[in-house]
Amino acid sequence: MSAPTSEEFFVMQIGVSVGFDAAHSLPEYPGECRNVHGHTYQVEVVVEGEIDPETRFVVDFADLKEILRGVVEELDHRYINDVIEYPTAEYIALYIKRGVEARLSENLRLVSVRLYEGEGKWVEITVPCKT
Repeated sequence: MSAPTSEEFFVMQIGVSVGFDAAHSLPEYPGECRNVHGHTYQVEVVVEGEIDPETRFVVDFADLKEILRGVVEELDHRYINDVIEYPTAEYIALYIKRGVEARLSENLRLVSVRLYEGEGKWVEITVPCKT
């Protein structure tokens, strides 16, 4: 397969996912979630960029996964309230978004972060293009 030509226009997106376990509580919540409880989280990130002509990758999957793991390690097997003031799924996803963005090289753009709080429940942040 030959390299993309200058006449071709496309957006290449690359994604990885990692899992982690953590506990949290939502003290102001009126239900049982105000008590300390745990979840098995799964987080997916998607980035986009151009194919590097030397490596022929947008980004190496292993490198992107290492970036995500670096952020998730701050939460894994922790009481998340010690890290994030009010750790709803939305705020955990925002924390991960900010951490990944801070670690990405300039040639990559974060497209989305999806955080699963157990099975069948998720929040997604879609990051708009800067114009």
